[in-house]
Amino acid sequence: MNDVRDRQADRYGGPFVSRRTARLLIGLVAAVFMAVVVYVGIQASSSPVKSEILSYEHLADDVIAVDFVVTMDPGTEASCRVQALNKGRAQVGFVEATIPAQEDRQSAHHVEISTQGDAVSAEVVSCSAL
Repeated sequence: MNDVRDRQADRYGGPFVSRRTARLLIGLVAAVFMAVVVYVGIQASSSPVKSEILSYEHLADDVIAVDFVVTMDPGTEASCRVQALNKGRAQVGFVEATIPAQEDRQSAHHVEISTQGDAVSAEVVSCSAL
């Protein structure tokens, strides 16, 4: 068996790193990967403002109404970006709504978006604290 490895090493060259070094590098890469996953998870879960769409309604060919709920700490002011989409998922309307500070943790809001085409859906793109 050793003779076969020697012939392969003569023909193709030996390994770049030893098995021990390779295992150490794999362990190091796995540890860094896990640290990045944990960091991103903590950042995503600690978002101070969350939003959820309740409904949307077509008021006219070029206007869509959107109802959504914003969850944030009382006394926080936020800005939410809401878009209307056509059947190809292209943006046909957009509005940025300022959410004033509320006394309750959850609050419902209503916006109307003028569109430049037929909108088939709407979504809250993001909300962030001001």
